[in-house]
Amino acid sequence: MKNVLKYLLVFTIISTIITYFGLATLDNYIYKVGQSSYVETNKGSNSTKVMEKIKLEDGIEDLQFAYNNKYYTYLKDSKVYINYAENGKNYSVIEDENEICYFKLLYDKNLIVYITKDDYSNTRTQLDIKTYDIETKRQNEYNTFYVNYFSRVKDMNMSPLINIIYINIETKSTYYTNNIIYRVDLFNSMSQVKTNLIVNNMIMLQKRDRIYYEDDEYNIYLSASYWSMFKMDVEMIGIDQNDYLYFIDKDTHSTVYIVSGYNIIDTIKLNDTNVVKTYTNNIGVYLVYPTYVINVAADNPYERIGRVSEYVEFEAIKGDIMYLRTKDNILVTTKIKQSK
Repeated sequence: MKNVLKYLLVFTIISTIITYFGLATLDNYIYKVGQSSYVETNKGSNSTKVMEKIKLEDGIEDLQFAYNNKYYTYLKDSKVYINYAENGKNYSVIEDENEICYFKLLYDKNLIVYITKDDYSNTRTQLDIKTYDIETKRQNEYNTFYVNYFSRVKDMNMSPLINIIYINIETKSTYYTNNIIYRVDLFNSMSQVKTNLIVNNMIMLQKRDRIYYEDDEYNIYLSASYWSMFKMDVEMIGIDQNDYLYFIDKDTHSTVYIVSGYNIIDTIKLNDTNVVKTYTNNIGVYLVYPTYVINVAADNPYERIGRVSEYVEFEAIKGDIMYLRTKDNILVTTKIKQSK
């Protein structure tokens, strides 16, 4: 009887190990192969098929995706590359006589805003804001300004509706690192909004001229002033198409707060607090878990709209297409449930 029990125990352990590694291998295989899905990005002849497997180049930075799933873009060797999402073939390259140090693809149109830098002196850098229309390939100069002890552009938010841009610039001297938030308006006039802090996140409203940002101690600011909306540490995680702001409590990830103006208009209690990543495309606000994704800006914020895996890195969601990158640098797409 003891021998029988021993054999049963050994058999159970071996079966468990085989099952675990078998499922892990299958999971990885599914994402590498893809599902050959497609998305109709526009009505009629402009519809675009999004293919599953695209091998990405090594050394690319800041991978971004067009709102209509027609292109993906990235920065490499001071150039912005624009490729077709259907097959990965190059469509266009943005080059400049000065180094392109930052770019942002608008969330609702195929327009790129990018920044070039030129070291004017040892301590002073000239930055030029320019635009590039992907469809017409037309480049325009927007504004020029100078920054002392420039280090990098950390973030840039823009609203095509009100034609305002906010830029977070990091400066760094021998003894001091600082962030400066600049505001640029339709008439190219420029002003500083805030300085003398470290800004980790920045979100602007799309229909009103308001900028919210979060420092490295999780203090929230509205324009130039400290914003005492919350009594606990929270993180800004996104904005939806109604200009509602979304926050999640920093320590427990158990509650999402929805804010309009100066009021918390709704809260979402999360059953699963194991949030790996958050993402927003100014339409939805997404929480990425180890195996699935939800959109807390949807009518049903608990609905699992897409599946992920430990073998892929979540990149973005545009429309009903989710972009993932495998560990061997292959870009794959999968359809999600289109939340309302």
